[in-house]
Amino acid sequence: MRVVALGALALAGCLLAGCTSGRPGDGIATISLSGGTASSPSGLAGGDGETAPPSTVVSTPLPSLTPPHGVREVAGSCPYISAQAFADAEGDRVGRVTVLQSQPVGCRFYFQYNSSQLVGEITVEVFGTPTEAYNAMVLSARGHPEVQSYPDVGDGAVAFQTPLRGNPAWQCVFAKGRSVVTVRTQQPYPALNAVNLAREIAPKFK
Repeated sequence: MRVVALGALALAGCLLAGCTSGRPGDGIATISLSGGTASSPSGLAGGDGETAPPSTVVSTPLPSLTPPHGVREVAGSCPYISAQAFADAEGDRVGRVTVLQSQPVGCRFYFQYNSSQLVGEITVEVFGTPTEAYNAMVLSARGHPEVQSYPDVGDGAVAFQTPLRGNPAWQCVFAKGRSVVTVRTQQPYPALNAVNLAREIAPKFK
């Protein structure tokens, strides 16, 4: 676990630098960036230095980049962060809070003066191993030229732009153990609000 975590931090820290190699046996996919755009994984770790062995990385499902469909949404308190703490980190006043009845549960936060205006959302996915979770986090940034790397959030995080209900917004995706957590906010710029929220809730996950 310590080796994976150290490898994870090293990889996350060099996403923007265009890293293209990995240490044999560290179990971490290497991502190469071309022109600022994350590409498919190359030089998968664990090989003999000449050919990449079969890996679960290419078949690892990515974190969901859109809100879950068909999931019941009920009024309640978010188990990861309070409404006030979310409001302080995100920058909008929060009124209604709902819990997504997914497994694990997610949360949605709505504007205090418009109960239908979504200001933020937290969703969680659990993978088979910490390595799969970390790789899924890295791969979630593929195709986003504006991706930013935050190795100090959880076991590593990326932030990039993605629509929230059709409006420009930022999200931060971090890995922690076997979990991949996606934090979306309605803030169009910069990524700092989503990153601050991710940093706030990361200790809730193991």
